[in-house]
Amino acid sequence: MKRILLFVAWTWVAIPLGWGVFQSGKRSMPLFFEAAAETEVEGEEDS
Repeated sequence: MKRILLFVAWTWVAIPLGWGVFQSGKRSMPLFFEAAAETEVEGEEDS
């Protein structure tokens, strides 16, 4: 019984936590891609 309760508790915490981390990563992706695009453009201008 204790193992089932522990599994439920971990699931109760892990699913929303994982969802939040996934959403944060998804929302921050444009920041990384814009920074990479700006770096490429700056590098081309120097040539």
